[in-house]
This record gives sequence, C-alpha cells and structure tokens, in this order.
Amino acid sequence: MRSSSAGTVKFYRITADGPRVTRSAWTEGRSPRRTVAEFPDGYQAQREFEEIRQKKLREGFACVADAAGAARGAVVLDIQVPNRCSAEAFDMSPDGRTIVVGTMLKDAYGAEIHLIDVGSGHRELIHAEPPEARPEPLGRGQTFLHAALFDAGGKRVIYALNGETRLFDPASGQTDVLARYRQYEDAAHNPFLLRPAWDATRQRLMVFDAGDRVRILDAEWNEVFTTSTRRPSRQCWTGALSPSGKLMALCFTEEPRHARDRGTHDRAVAEVEIWDIDQRQVRTRIPMGRTPHTAGFDPADTLLVVNPEFVEGPCAFSLATGRLAWHFPDPVRTDRWATCYHWAYSPDGATLAIGRRGDTDVVDAATRRGDPAFRRRPGDRGTGRTNTVRISSDGTLVASGGDSGRIVVRKL
Repeated sequence: MRSSSAGTVKFYRITADGPRVTRSAWTEGRSPRRTVAEFPDGYQAQREFEEIRQKKLREGFACVADAAGAARGAVVLDIQVPNRCSAEAFDMSPDGRTIVVGTMLKDAYGAEIHLIDVGSGHRELIHAEPPEARPEPLGRGQTFLHAALFDAGGKRVIYALNGETRLFDPASGQTDVLARYRQYEDAAHNPFLLRPAWDATRQRLMVFDAGDRVRILDAEWNEVFTTSTRRPSRQCWTGALSPSGKLMALCFTEEPRHARDRGTHDRAVAEVEIWDIDQRQVRTRIPMGRTPHTAGFDPADTLLVVNPEFVEGPCAFSLATGRLAWHFPDPVRTDRWATCYHWAYSPDGATLAIGRRGDTDVVDAATRRGDPAFRRRPGDRGTGRTNTVRISSDGTLVASGGDSGRIVVRKL
C-alpha cells in the first residue's frame, strides 16, 4: 500500500502467512519498521489482515501493483474514494491510466471531482462544487453528482450534477453547461435515472435536456440529433447509446395509477424504443415485463442488454426479433435471476464484466461461463453493490465501484 494523497509518500505492507500477520511501515527514503503478530489459527490471522487492510484504505492508502507484469485477475489498484461516499460516479480514461471520480460531501451539500492515477494510486482534487445557492428562505440546496466521464482525449470531464450536464476543463478551470433541466419545472426527467452516456469511441454523447428532450452531441458538442421523450401516460425511465453511436434505446414505463405509488419500482414497462439516430426514426419497439434498471447494447449492435428491476440479470433481447436471447439464472433460487447492478463489455465483445454484490464477475460473452481468476479473496468485503463497471479502451483493465466506496481495478 502507498498513501494516495499529496505530500510525503508513505508505504505500508501487510502479509498473512498461516497464523502470522506481518506489518511494515515506512516513508519514502527510509527503512521499514516491522511488527509480527501471532494468532491461534490462519482464519483469525486472515480476519486481522482484512481489518487492517480496510482501515488503511479508509486512511487514504491505496493498494497498487504494476499492471504490465500482473497476471489475469490480479488487483492493480484498490482505493477508497474520499468523503465517505459511494464509488458510483466514475470513469476510466481511454488509455486506462487515470480514473475520474465524483463524490458528494455530507448530506450532498457540496461535491468534489478527483483524478486517481492507476499506477500509483495518487489522488488529486481538480474541482469542487459548493452547495446550490437558493433564494431565501429556502437555504442551501443539495448537489447530487450522478456521473463523471472523460472525453475522448482523457483530459476534460463531463459530469452530471442535479439536472445539469457540464463540461469541465482542468487545464483552464472553465466549466460549460451542455444540457440543463429542472425536474417538475421544465422536464419530467429524473436525474437519478437518466444520465449522460458516450458511444464506444466517445464521438457521440447522449444528454437529457429541458423540454423533455434527449439530444445526441458530437465530440465538439454540436447537436447531431434530438427528439422528445414525452409519451402519453408514460415516463422515460432509462436510456442508452450503442457502441457504434448509431442506435439509441429509450425505455418507457407506464405512469403509476396512484400518487402513493410514485417513486416506487413497481411499474409495468410499456416498451423500449430502439432509435436509428442517422435515419432519425424508431427502428423497432421491444416490449418487456419489467423495468430495466440499466440498459445498453452489445458491441455488435445486435442485442439490447438490460438488467431488470430489481437488479437482476443481465439479460439480452435480439434487436431483430425482440425476443429474449439469454439471461443469467440465479445459482440458488428459481424465482428470480442472478443479482446484477451494472455490466460492461470489452471493446472486442469477447468478455462481459458483471457487477454483482461485493465483486465483479468476468465471463466469456459467448458461453457466459465465469473466469475463476476473478474470484474475490476470502474475507474481502469488496465493492458492495457494484453499481459501476468500466473496461479500458484497450481491453486490459476492468474497474469496479460500489456503495462500499471502493474502486478496484483488475487486469484482464
């Protein structure tokens, strides 16, 4: 482990060998100080190892390893994000060297954006958002940061704050607004559900805007396409842009019949519209029985891939037929599918990474068989509900983050 904050670099090493736990601590340029503790058995030693490891992560240390020499499945970065926040709003730069992560301060009164160097674990604060200013007597407003994404060059950051999609340039400190809406005022959009998203090459960006519009922007932020998300008695629940940037999915759910049902997940899905962006028309409509929590496409633009409420799957529907092509059954229960919070394909489409509870499964996309190299270490609490999974553009790293506040990067 090494410290991830600025200043004097500190190192910490801990190992568990049978019933023995060895700890070493030192600062850069100095000799390590070592202590050894004996436990009744290896199980208790392993528990102590994990407790110390978790403590050091909370203190700002990061577990780092050389990605170039790492074996498949090996952890190359394990870090706790700042502000005791979940690790959901993050992205990996196209070259896999940097992570951008957005976190919120206590009770969401303020937000921060940090850059994390994957090789060293060094963390740098690049932007801070104060609480939203509101007229008296309303007081301060909360700042919910929903997404943080790199642009194609890995330099600028697109982030979603409340109902705004903003572009931040760390070099100049300038912030521009790409889209803006106020829920219940000039749009029915829910910022907790509808978030900006790139295509695979980051040449087209999907954003949600005032007037219940969804817009597609190019890499220079010019509008390529726009359409309305208004439908009679229906709400736009989630959206996705295909890897090619040519297709867009919009999921519409029936409005709840009673006011007391608003905000619940008990909604019947009307349909998912698949739009051809260049042709500016709906290509097909796919009916479903449950609301997709997350929607997307396979790299070949042939499948609509979703994980339905309540966080099950993922499953895939053929764009040609609209029929269910495959799904992941629960390994124990027969009344539901496997647990899934998020997922991501490798650029070549050969690998599918699935955010589960506590860790990420990596499976062969064709056979959907798991890779044993990615099993979690016994006793490791992992990423909690793994709400975000990213794979680097070269397909060599997979990053996972969840409500435990940890981001774990592994070698693919």
